[in-house]
Order: sequence, then C-alpha cells, then structure tokens
Amino acid sequence: MRVKFNIWRILVISGLFLLLAGLAVWRLHGHGAGAVILAVVIAAVLLDLAVVDFYTQEIPDWFHVGLAVPAVLAVWVFPDITLAARGVGFFAVSAPMLGLALVKEGAFGGGDIKLMAVCGFLLGWQGVLVAFFVAVLLGGGWAVYLLASGRGKRGQHMAFGPALCVGIFFSLLWGADVLAWYMAFF
Repeated sequence: MRVKFNIWRILVISGLFLLLAGLAVWRLHGHGAGAVILAVVIAAVLLDLAVVDFYTQEIPDWFHVGLAVPAVLAVWVFPDITLAARGVGFFAVSAPMLGLALVKEGAFGGGDIKLMAVCGFLLGWQGVLVAFFVAVLLGGGWAVYLLASGRGKRGQHMAFGPALCVGIFFSLLWGADVLAWYMAFF
C-alpha cells in the first residue's frame, strides 16, 4: 500500500523530527556528540517507522536493520549498559510478545516483536521494560480513544508500532531517570 503525503503531513512530520532532535540535543548534550548524533539517528528511524506502521500496519524489515546499526554503536556510546543487560534486553520483551503472538493470533505482529528485540539490545533489559510500559499506556489510551469516539471497533487491529516508538525514544532519553525514581520507593 502506498501512502500519499500532502504538504501538511510532510510539515507535521518534519516538525516532529525537529522536536525529537531538539529533545535529544537538550537531554544528551552532556553525554557527548556521539550520544546526541546516535539519538537523532534513532529518532529519525523511529519516526519514519511510526508513520509507516500507522498508515500500513506493517513494519518492513529494513527498519530493524536500520536500528540494529545504532544499537551496536550504542555499546560504545552508552557503555553504562553492559553487554549482559543488552543480551537480556534482546529477549526481555520480545520473547513474551512472541509467546503471546503464538498463543493468540494477531496479538502482536512480527515487526513489533523484532522492533522490541533490536531495541532491547539498544536499551538493555531495564530500558526496554520502561519503553514497553510507556507503549502499553499509550497504546491502551489510543485504543480507548478509538472505541469511545466510534472510530474503532472491539477486536479491530491497530498499529502498535507508533506507541512502541514513543516508548523507545522516551526510554532512551529518560529511562534511567524513571528507573531511579521507581527504585527510590524500595
């Protein structure tokens, strides 16, 4: 399916990218240029992925490859996340999603599962849990809105990729702070 873009959609998407890039610069400027550049590249891929999934309900495999490169580079750019944490992160959310998709047809698409695997390596197991939690809140809120507004029907499929992308980017920028805040309760 081809998506038609008019000038307003292009302006909105460009504005969103500038906002995401600005947030990355603002939040990560103390971590060095490598962290900022990596976050801006990740923001570009996630924004593109979210738009494609929103309109087509499909995440092509090239997005996963496009995120795998920054995920590998993140090993050196964000060394505070260990390789062990990244390895566990690869499976922490994607394996349960796969299990659920095998038990209940249509629970998650393969693109969503692969996205969380790659981003689990990028963020580590704690970061990917924060990303998934944020995505579930956003996706659930969007589903409630669709049902309440009459734009959606019970049992109808919706694109979950955009919510996952927001959760991933949120976790990239603020995941460590959210975890520190949460752990302060214990």
